[in-house]
Amino acid sequence: MSLLIQACSQHSPRFPTPETSRERTTSPTQSNVETQLLQTVEHAENLGKGNPLLLSSLYSLASYYRSQKQYTKAEMQYKKALQMKEELSGPNHRDVVIILEKYADLLREAKRYPEADNLASRAAAILAKPSSPPQSPQPRTH
Repeated sequence: MSLLIQACSQHSPRFPTPETSRERTTSPTQSNVETQLLQTVEHAENLGKGNPLLLSSLYSLASYYRSQKQYTKAEMQYKKALQMKEELSGPNHRDVVIILEKYADLLREAKRYPEADNLASRAAAILAKPSSPPQSPQPRTH
């Protein structure tokens, strides 16, 4: 909240000027959010590809772009997150389903229905497969 108040007080003059009367594509607060998310992604990339912060920051950046209706940028981030998750866990891991479903939702918003249906079908196929039960440690015999 304080970020919003700070951005408004610094960037919202009482009377419009030629500079502020032009239509902006993003507000100062939106640019701050995007900048912070991009910095988090960059920091996480330096920690290594398997770092969980990288996956979550890519996912957050994709969600942010989606909320701003910047579908191309959101798609790029979902693709990166999906590729990383597949490399780490395998293409048929249940955790991949979450990204597939969100990516499919994005494609539906962008009116790319056949692609969205393909991703949703893939997610459903993964969920339909029986998951292997967790392995319990076997007692050691001496």
